[in-house]
Amino acid sequence: MTKKQEAPIYTGDIAEQHLDPGREYTVQTQEIAFTDEQHAVWADLFAGIHQPYLLEHICREFKHGLTLLQLDPLHIPTVVHLNDHITPRTGWRIERTAVRYTLADDWYNKFAQRIFLITDYLRTREQMKFTPEPDMFHDIFGHLPYLTQEFYARIEDKFAPAYLKATQDEREVIKRLAWYSTEFGLVIEDNRLKVFGAGTISGRAELTNTIMEFYRLGRDDVIDYTDNVFEQIQGHFLAHKNDIHRVIDGVNGLHRQGQMSSEDKGWNVVHALYEKLGISHEGYFGGEVIIAPFDIETIAMIPKTVYAFNPMFFVCESFEQMDALLDSYLKPIALRN
Repeated sequence: MTKKQEAPIYTGDIAEQHLDPGREYTVQTQEIAFTDEQHAVWADLFAGIHQPYLLEHICREFKHGLTLLQLDPLHIPTVVHLNDHITPRTGWRIERTAVRYTLADDWYNKFAQRIFLITDYLRTREQMKFTPEPDMFHDIFGHLPYLTQEFYARIEDKFAPAYLKATQDEREVIKRLAWYSTEFGLVIEDNRLKVFGAGTISGRAELTNTIMEFYRLGRDDVIDYTDNVFEQIQGHFLAHKNDIHRVIDGVNGLHRQGQMSSEDKGWNVVHALYEKLGISHEGYFGGEVIIAPFDIETIAMIPKTVYAFNPMFFVCESFEQMDALLDSYLKPIALRN
C-alpha cells in the first residue's frame, strides 16, 4: 500500500532553490511559448475576478491601470507588451525570472534598478481560488496595472534604497511593510473600504473573504458607514490594541508550527486561539481577518508571511498617508551613508 504523501507545512522559511544563473534575465528566457491550457487558466482567472460585484470593491487606481495596461483577457501577455504599456509612463520595466518566492535580495536588487520581476510560474487549476505562492497571474494582473501610474512607482521606489542599507532585522520589517501595503493593503475611498493590495486582488478566495468582512463590519454594527469609516477603525484598534498584540503573539506561535499555512487551516486555528486567550469572537474580532489602521509597530510584530494566511489587513486613509507612513520608516534608513 502506498503511503499517502502529506502536504508540506510552511512556517515562512524560504525553500532553497537552485537555478542556473546563466539562464536568468537573458533574451531567451523573457518570452515563453505558453500552452493552450496555460492560456485557458489565465482566461478563467481573469474572468473570475473581472466581475462587477468584485471590481466595485477594488480601488479606482487599479481599474484605471487595468485600462491603461490593455491586458488580453484570453492570453498571457508578452514581456514586450507589458513594457510597451508601462515604461513610457513610469520608467519601470518588466523582466521575467525563474525565481519563485525566494530570498528577497534578488527582487530588491532589481527594484533598485526600477525593474519589476514577474515569475515564469502559473498556478494550476487546483489553485484557481487560492495559491500559496505568487505566480505570474498575481504579478501581472495584481501589480502591473498600478505600475502604469506614477503614484505606485513612487511607492515602489521607496523600498529598495532602504532595504539595501538596512540591517537584517530592519529588512524583515521592510518586507512586512511591503506585504501589508502593496500586497494586502486597503485604502479608504469615498468613505468606503477598498482593496488595494495585489495579493488580495489576484486571489479570488482572499478577495471575496475580504469583501465579506467589509459587509460584516456594517452588519454587526462595528462600523457605521454613514460616519467617518477610518476614524471608527482607528478607534476600535486603539481600544483593543492590547488584545490585538496578544493575538499576534499567539499567531507567531502557531506560525512556527506551520499552522497558518493554508486557506483551510488559517482562521480555523486562530478561532481556537481566541478561545484560549479568552477573546470573544464577535464585534471587532468577529470576522475572518482583523482590519486595523496602518501601524508600523503592529506590522513589525507579525510573523513571516511567506506562504501564510494573513491574520490582519491594514488600511490607510489615503495614498498620501501611505506615502508619509512608509517614508517615516524607510527614508531615514535609505539616507544612511
